[in-house]
Amino acid sequence: MRNAFVLICLVTAVLFLAGVTGCKGPEGPAGPAGTNAGSVALEGFAPNIQCGTCHTAEQDTVYHVEAREYQWSQSKHAIGGNSERNSSSCAGCHTTEGFVQRMGGLAVGSQNEPSPIGCFACHSPHQRGDFTLRKSTPVLVKSQIVTVPDATFDYGPGNLCVQCHQPRDMSPKPDPTKTAATDSIVITTPRWYAHYGVQGQMLMGEGGFKFPDYAYQGNSIHSTATIIKQQGCPTCHMAEPVYPPDLGAGKAGGHTMNITFSGEGGVETDLLTGCKQSGCHASITDIDFPGPSTTPVGAQTAVTANLDTLYRMLVGLGWIETDQTSPNYGLVKIPASGKLVIKPAIKSGALYNYFFVEHDLSEGVHNTRYAMDLLRSSIGELRKP
Repeated sequence: MRNAFVLICLVTAVLFLAGVTGCKGPEGPAGPAGTNAGSVALEGFAPNIQCGTCHTAEQDTVYHVEAREYQWSQSKHAIGGNSERNSSSCAGCHTTEGFVQRMGGLAVGSQNEPSPIGCFACHSPHQRGDFTLRKSTPVLVKSQIVTVPDATFDYGPGNLCVQCHQPRDMSPKPDPTKTAATDSIVITTPRWYAHYGVQGQMLMGEGGFKFPDYAYQGNSIHSTATIIKQQGCPTCHMAEPVYPPDLGAGKAGGHTMNITFSGEGGVETDLLTGCKQSGCHASITDIDFPGPSTTPVGAQTAVTANLDTLYRMLVGLGWIETDQTSPNYGLVKIPASGKLVIKPAIKSGALYNYFFVEHDLSEGVHNTRYAMDLLRSSIGELRKP
């Protein structure tokens, strides 16, 4: 009796489901196009894209989405990218929303709910259906020196980085031809420099102020090495992390883009995977590696020492604010008159070069020979009567 009851229940369930699903009827008319609201859908979606193609346990594992996100969370883009710089003049580099607008050729607006530079800034997987870079065409980088032409940055995938890691316009621009004692430059802003994004120029060996009577030596190998010309910044900054016992999980390289990090026991450690690639620095053991212009000391040691010398000279001239209570501490010191007047104007190139090398943040690693020349020539200029 009990088995008969179970059989009746099963038959009833099958008949119910058949009635619910039935046969597939004709499709109804197409509905109206949906809207793409929200920050990650600014560009819409690829035709016929299916979420499940990527968003499955297997695919997420294959593409390491979670791992990349974990690495990114430790990057400066995530925690030090100044995403609060969300006005229309800054959001194009400091926020994902503004960057997407700028790369799409749209007017960049102020972002009320900004997000830091993240996945959707560099990639557009919903529109493209893959994780290729949003843009990798060469970038025209504007010169901030009078008489010096603009330069084109063309370093493969690194071109995307230099969409933002380039200077912004400044005024007045320093002029290498203003050498007469009567020539002057009037600076009225404590932020008289080419902003903080000079890394692209430094790698190329462009953008620094060159004094006419100094013999510059050119660039270090990083500017022309084949692998760097092909891959650009990711060559070193996104080298695959080496996992335990050497580095730990995701603290440098990959999408952290970090070169140095806190290693075992809190010891500062360098990611040298990119440095040790074929044709590069096989014997390197420290990022402070002797450069062509600094042997036998390390590049960072030499550049930092010269940068400190130039800093102290600029402080002595009263051109840099050293009062730690001032909101402009470490910037150009503007007198009470509101004007810093430098004569002859050419000497302002030393002030420009100080910020150029300091804001590069690599302490000479990006282009050791060029950075050293800029510092040495600036020191020499300020030592003139």
